[in-house]
Amino acid sequence: MLACIKTANGKVEMMDLPVPEPAEGEIVIKMSMATVCGTDMHFLDEFPSEMVNGIYPGVLRPEGLPMGHEAVGIVHAVGPGVTRFQPGDRVISSCLVGCGKCHECMTVDHSVCSGGGRVMFGCQAEYYTAPYADINVARVPDGVSDEAAVLVTDIISTGFGAIERAGAGFGDSVAIFAQGPLGLCATAGARARGCGLIIAVDAVPERLEMSKKFGANVVINAKEKDAVAEIMALTNNQGVDVAVEAVGTQPTFEACTRVVRRGGTVSSIGVYGLTPQVSMPTLSPSFLHRRIVTTLCPSGRDRMEHLLALLQNGSVDLTALFTHRLKLADAPKAYYLFRSKTEGVLKIAITP
Repeated sequence: MLACIKTANGKVEMMDLPVPEPAEGEIVIKMSMATVCGTDMHFLDEFPSEMVNGIYPGVLRPEGLPMGHEAVGIVHAVGPGVTRFQPGDRVISSCLVGCGKCHECMTVDHSVCSGGGRVMFGCQAEYYTAPYADINVARVPDGVSDEAAVLVTDIISTGFGAIERAGAGFGDSVAIFAQGPLGLCATAGARARGCGLIIAVDAVPERLEMSKKFGANVVINAKEKDAVAEIMALTNNQGVDVAVEAVGTQPTFEACTRVVRRGGTVSSIGVYGLTPQVSMPTLSPSFLHRRIVTTLCPSGRDRMEHLLALLQNGSVDLTALFTHRLKLADAPKAYYLFRSKTEGVLKIAITP
């Protein structure tokens, strides 16, 4: 099978590898569509493969690190102990897989599993393996396209999770800093959740235009205006109820802490990569009773089934995120394009 492998920091190559065999509790999925995520860029550019393997033992192959954690496909083979799936089922798997039995899986979320769960690796291949399949895999309803389903594996769940965990609801004001694919999903989640004033901040005009389609009432180009001053003016200097940090940088995190109202919530879903710490001002009035929540992609079969139901019934349509299409053999080009943020790129549909 053809597979995308990280062979060195910043470099991926296409390789011909054996089709995997499912072990206990696993299924092997024939990929129908995959995509590149911002987190893939962190794994590619910032984290040596040996470091990743140290955190998630067993993911590193002799050839390198298998890339990709967002995909949809057809069940090819079923391992011993799997009861919910059979060959031919159309499925998605969580980008973060949990064991389903540890304390964290039972009380917090599968995404913070301490019983052997990990990030999915290897979805950018003709075939990939989903561990703990009964816990982490969901069937895709017939009425949901591959483009819609693949977004459920990560960014819809994470983006919507930023709004849910912040407790934002009817009429609340929300500012979302960064309108990449993840931030756009947070913007759409705020609109779906019934929020009132939704403010989108970015420096890429095409992304700001897309944010209007996804529910933003006001957009601010951070290259042209002081986003903090603009947001405070829009809210009569009170600040927003919720500020979402959706890229993972110190400046955007600090901006969120400055624009949230007293007693408001900063909701962080950015991946900070090798940034060892973030800080915030303590003299700002919004420091009083401020709440900060961080969210890793809410995962597991039940979570994905609920999100698929939203898509199946027409409540949400985020397929406009797909701006480009490439074949699997051109996956290295997809990484170059995604890194460059040119050509209006948001999400790239990768098909066999």
